Amino acid sequence: MSALTRSALLSVLFAASLAWGDEGEIASYQVDIDAPSDIESLLERYLDLYRWRDEKKTTPESLQLLVDRTPQEAAALLHTQGYFSSKITSRLENNGGNYRAVVEVDPGPLTRVGKIDFQLIGAITEDEAFYKRALTRLEGGWALAEGDVFTQAAWSDTKQRVINRMLARRYLTAHVTKSEVSVDPASNRADITMVIDSGPAYVFGPVTIKGLHRYPERIVKNRIDLQEGGEYRRKELADLQSDLQSMPQFGAAVVEAEPSATAPYIAPIVVNLQEVPLNKLALSLGYSTNTGPRAEAQYYYHNLLDRGWVGGIRAKLDGDEQEGELSIDFPQFKSGYSHRAYVNYTSSTVEGLDTETYKGGVSRTRKEDLIDRTLGIEYLRERRVNADGDLERPQALVAYYKWIRRDLDSRRDPKKGNILQLEGAGAVQGVATDESFVELYAQGVQYWKVGQGDVAFIRLELGQNFTKDPSKVPTDYLFRAGGANSVRGYDYQSLGITSDGTTEPGRVLATATAEYQHVVYKDWRAAVFVDYGDAADTWGSFDGQTGVGAGARWVSPVGVLGADLAYGVDAEQWRFYFSLGLTF
Repeated sequence: MSALTRSALLSVLFAASLAWGDEGEIASYQVDIDAPSDIESLLERYLDLYRWRDEKKTTPESLQLLVDRTPQEAAALLHTQGYFSSKITSRLENNGGNYRAVVEVDPGPLTRVGKIDFQLIGAITEDEAFYKRALTRLEGGWALAEGDVFTQAAWSDTKQRVINRMLARRYLTAHVTKSEVSVDPASNRADITMVIDSGPAYVFGPVTIKGLHRYPERIVKNRIDLQEGGEYRRKELADLQSDLQSMPQFGAAVVEAEPSATAPYIAPIVVNLQEVPLNKLALSLGYSTNTGPRAEAQYYYHNLLDRGWVGGIRAKLDGDEQEGELSIDFPQFKSGYSHRAYVNYTSSTVEGLDTETYKGGVSRTRKEDLIDRTLGIEYLRERRVNADGDLERPQALVAYYKWIRRDLDSRRDPKKGNILQLEGAGAVQGVATDESFVELYAQGVQYWKVGQGDVAFIRLELGQNFTKDPSKVPTDYLFRAGGANSVRGYDYQSLGITSDGTTEPGRVLATATAEYQHVVYKDWRAAVFVDYGDAADTWGSFDGQTGVGAGARWVSPVGVLGADLAYGVDAEQWRFYFSLGLTF
């Protein structure tokens, strides 16, 4: 019986003694531990002496039992940290009914890893080149090396990492046949033996799809890129499962391999799907510090013409902006691209500029692990009126391309990594377009983790529209700045070409943010920031505006919620903002 098992059994006996003890006699007690600080912290966290200290039914007899078994319990805890020759004593002192448990710990020297005997056996040895590469890769997964301090956590981590690497490719039935640590307390040495049997090499078998009742099978088959007879790779199954789960027709997807036990060694794939209803209605209410109260209704039908096309109707009221849209999203092709067609109407009044925009278009999107690519074409016709009553009616047939790369440690709460977004668009005069233009836009964010949990990041944004007459270019392809996720301390889209109570969009844009977030308590952080930027007609007329401020951040289950109080230095005004995340 192991030390940890004995400790668990004694805990049960101690709990039983509490249940049958004399409830009239209560022993409140103190615990004193004489040990190095790191070991003292470990014992305070896990010893039953601390866990039962506030138990009101503790009697002197049950307390003595608890003190008597503390050396065994503490020794088991110290083993996990690499101390296998510790000397531990405990005693219970009674001073006129005031009880005091005293634990003295001499941890002794740390045990270090001696010899490591790692063997890889099985069918993998028949392919010498692959065997050597695999052995090198597996040895790179070890969290322990000869001479390192042996800890249970590092040993458990090593076993998990090594077997996971082994299961990732070809050998999906690989298993550990021997896992042994031999500790010699006299020499403070731990010799390690691990043997992994690869089992046979597998190839992909046929794919079976289960759970389809409402939707056509081809929308799933078009997502499957597993070649029957091809080398088994676990990542391809994980990618397929994630891809299927992202489809609007399914609430859940599980992709599993069912390896054959005998030759030929094939791994048939089973895709289990959980369908969602054909109809979906979503209603939402909210508030934006940029545009005010918000209400939105969305309706989707997930199987137009029995082809798995998704038809959508969306209506939004957002402060001074109203929007309506009809769309059809087409299932992904085998090429990995999905397509979308839409018509949209938007009406807004922002900073004295009234705009009405009608647009329709089609787009083609491919999403990969880190990169999203979208290519599209759309026609826009706009009516905009400034505070003076000047009317402009630009139109354009625009081809555009968008590229986004997200390389983050976490999408929900990024602390390390970066995001880069690049866009390009263009239109040619005379082809349903009033004025030729080329628009280029870039935005990037870089995150750094500081210390244990602090976060710092910078955001840079740059854009320019190359055109002779911006009055003939739709607002969607010009620029304004200001507000949350832009230059805080200024009203939403209030930075641009200002004239007689109207802020009109310009041909150039540049903004930047630097922010530092410091952990205050658990998922709460305090933030300080500085923003800078402007939108203008030309770089010569660019006049950067500065905003500074402080705020609070809460890492919620859906992302980082922020509340900021910002001061616009140049405008000499205060503004308050709510926001959800920064990633795009």
